[in-house]
Formats: sequence, C-alpha cells, structure tokens
Amino acid sequence: MSSARRSATPSGAEAAPGGAGDTPRPGALRALFVYRLISRAYFHLPVLFAFLYLHHLGIALAQTLLALYGFTVMVSGAFVGRFSAAFGPRTLLVGGEIVKAAGLLLIGTVAGGTPGLVAGQILSGFGYALTASVESPLVGVLEPDRERASKIQARTQSWIFAVVMVSGIAGAVIFQHTRLTVFLLSALACAAAATAATGVGSVRLPATRTTPNADAPAKSGGWTGGAGWWIAYYVCLRGVALAAFVGFIPYLLFVRTKVSLALFGVLLAVFNVAALLVARWTAKPLRTTPAAPLLAATLACVAASLVLLATTSRLVPVIIAIALLGLGAGAARPLTQDGLSALDGPTRGRVTVRMEQLTGSANTVVLVLGGLGLGAGHAPAVMWGAAAVVAVTGAVILAARPGARTANPAQALN
Repeated sequence: MSSARRSATPSGAEAAPGGAGDTPRPGALRALFVYRLISRAYFHLPVLFAFLYLHHLGIALAQTLLALYGFTVMVSGAFVGRFSAAFGPRTLLVGGEIVKAAGLLLIGTVAGGTPGLVAGQILSGFGYALTASVESPLVGVLEPDRERASKIQARTQSWIFAVVMVSGIAGAVIFQHTRLTVFLLSALACAAAATAATGVGSVRLPATRTTPNADAPAKSGGWTGGAGWWIAYYVCLRGVALAAFVGFIPYLLFVRTKVSLALFGVLLAVFNVAALLVARWTAKPLRTTPAAPLLAATLACVAASLVLLATTSRLVPVIIAIALLGLGAGAARPLTQDGLSALDGPTRGRVTVRMEQLTGSANTVVLVLGGLGLGAGHAPAVMWGAAAVVAVTGAVILAARPGARTANPAQALN
C-alpha cells in the first residue's frame, strides 16, 4: 500500500478494509462477549429516578431527564454510522464508553446543577449510541454463520440480564449509604469495558451496499413486510416496557408506596430475574411454536403488568406485575432476533441498530407523556394508557403479520 493511501486514513482510525486489519483476532469474539457483559454493569440505573427525585427536580422534570437519554440515542443514530466508517468499531466502542463515563460522573456529582444533569444524560446517551451502532453488527462479522451468531446473541443476552440484575441490586443497597458511589462504580465499569473492547482488534464492518432494489419503494403494507413488521413489534413492546421499568415503577415504589431502598432494589431485580429466565427458555418454544402466539403472549404480559400497576399498590400484585413486565420485555429480543434470522449477519446487525434507535424514540415519548401525567397526580391513568397502547398497537401488528419472513435486505432496511 502506498504512503499516500496510508496518509488518507484518519488519525486514530483502524485499518481499511482489505488491509491487515480485516482478519479478526482469534479472541475477538470472546473480547466482544466480555465487553458486552461489563458494559451492562448499570449500578446507577435502578436508582436514577430516585436520585433525580431526591434533588427536588419534580416528577415531570425527572421523567423528562430520563427520556433525554433515549432522545439522544435516537438523534445520534442519524450520524454515528459515519464515525464507524471513518474510525472503525474498536474506536467507537472505546470512545463510547469514555463518553458514557464522563456523563455518569457529571450526573453523580451534580456538577453544574440541572444543566449538568442534562449534559450528563446527553453524554450518556451519545456514548451508548456510539457503542450500539457497532456492537450488534460486529457479532455478524466475527461469526458469519447465522445459526451460531443467533446462539451467541441469545447466550450473551442471558448473561447480560444477570449482570444488570446483580449490579442493580448492589447499586440499590449502596445508594442507601452513599449516592455518588453508584455512579463511580458505573463509570469504572465503563472504563473496564473500554479496556475489554481493545481486544476486538482492527476488524471493520462491511460498507452498506446498494442492491438493485435498494432504492425501490417498500412493498405495500410497509411495516407488514419482513423485518419492518418485527421492528414494529419490538419498538412497541420494548419502548413501553422499558419506560415503565426506568420511570413509572420507580415512581410508584419510591414516591407513592415509599418502600425502602433495599426493598426497592430487590423488587426491580424481579424484572431482570424474569427476563433472564425467559431469555434462557425461549429456544425450545421458538422451535416448536409459531411466532404469532409467542408474540401475543409477550404483549399480553406487558399489558397485564401495566393494568395490575394501575389497579393496586399491594406488594404481592406489584411483584407479579414486575415479573410479567420482565417476561414480556425479556422475550422480545430473542423472538425478534429469530424473526430476523433470514437476513445476513451484517444486514441483521444494521437492522438491529435501527430498531434500537426507534425504540429510544418510543421510550422518549412514553416517558415524557407519562411524566406529565404522573406529575399531575394521574398515575392510574398513565398505567391504563400505557396498557392500552401496548394492547391496541400489538393487536394491529399481529393482525398485519405477513405469512412469511423476507430475506430481502433492501426491503428490511427500507
């Protein structure tokens, strides 16, 4: 390669496709697995609403700050792909974790007051957008075999739920004694994840290729075609379920029911236990049961959870509601990944990235509108409204389900 061509590579960028950096390291997939686990050590996440509420921000503002994270992920999705093309996945993983750590430190120290909290949420969301833009596509590049890649995704997701659960419980216990420590621990996890990401090597993601049908209009039905239908299901379910987990349930437990922080952490951990179990047990039903009944069951779990939360504040029904929410949200990812299995690895990765961006936008809308309702004292109405969104939208999506999946990447991306 000529010196002129070498000089065209941006400073800090990884080797261009076709160079020595194209061959994945033998341990690259293992390094990615370790990275994904460490990066999910969210010690601060279960107590983030409580942290904001204790700073007397008000319910609506606290929920809006929570929504700012998803909004940043959504907006950043429009341009983070260019960073990947210029600098490569390893740089984005490392850089994204550093940005996330900076955001967490801003939030934990409340540097700059409310503007500092806003900046911290924006940095955290932008850092996640950087890492999410390459994380899933990397699996398809490092493991081209579709079946093995799907198994890796499912196994990784199970471990991720376990890490989120353990770190969340630990964070709730620690938060009782010192608020800053949970953010410091999450920032340290970001630093450790950045270190693990260096083991991915200089592998590059394949450039998006334009197929003969790439510029053609999507077939009639839009969301009903192939991957678009799966994206609609995932965005509907996860957008509402995660808003309930991050914003609504913490409000109900911490503000209305006034449970202790230790019990608060344990109750939220029920969500992750349920999600972990269902993620590990979905493989067999996927082989023996049609997709529609499974998807209907997940939507019913989330809707029933929200109805329970709307009608009672007693401990046992609340535990059941949180478990149902975890079952529905936990099953959504393996079900959707199975639905996208006809796509090639890199395309499936790009579709997954877009799907998460749309989920961030749905999460933002639900949190902001829900925050306004909670702030006005209409908690039951917020829960009923969220349940109605899941039930009605889910019914429409199921009714519009196509008879078969599509393997057309252009239609999926459209």
